Amino acid sequence: MDSHAWDDRYSAADSVWAPTPNEFVKEYLETLPAGRMVDVAGGEGRHALWFAQRGWRAENLDFSPVAVSKSMQRASDLNLGERFLGNVADAESTQDYFLAPADLVVIAYLQIPASELAAAIANAARQLVAGGVLFGVWHARENLTDGVGGPQDPSVLPTQDELAAAFSKANLAVSFAGLRRRSVDVAGERRDAVDVVVMAHAAETVART
Repeated sequence: MDSHAWDDRYSAADSVWAPTPNEFVKEYLETLPAGRMVDVAGGEGRHALWFAQRGWRAENLDFSPVAVSKSMQRASDLNLGERFLGNVADAESTQDYFLAPADLVVIAYLQIPASELAAAIANAARQLVAGGVLFGVWHARENLTDGVGGPQDPSVLPTQDELAAAFSKANLAVSFAGLRRRSVDVAGERRDAVDVVVMAHAAETVART
């Protein structure tokens, strides 16, 4: 889907995504000290808003102007305007984030082909401070046979090998990478979705170009 299609989707509903953060974002990141964070392809801004509520300066980056506008309105409603920025941009773009260099970049469910995802990861890595964290979670390809939910096109479901290659090429040191199961409700029945989660750090010395 291009940005116009996503604009239509975000315009058609009050909330396309749950307002609460992904459970793995909370599990791995809630103890980090507040700093500057960017939520890449953040949609309506659920993660950036959550971090802003926890004292972070937060930026929601998405290529849908409608989604970014909704996130900024929510930030205003929550009196987070001074700590929250909306940025209409493509995840694969090489442009600087507003809050770069950032202490944390989150990429949650950016389901695009491997080469495009590698470009987004490389750009995110370039935006980090020395020692900064890049955290990602994706619908895993294993969902096609052993899970539920997410896209059904394998080309946009990253494998652990594809992600390992992308993080390595971006000069990120991976501290955790693996499959995690997430319980979801499907027609009143609890079933497991399979996600692939990666947490990595930039080198202690980062040269931004």
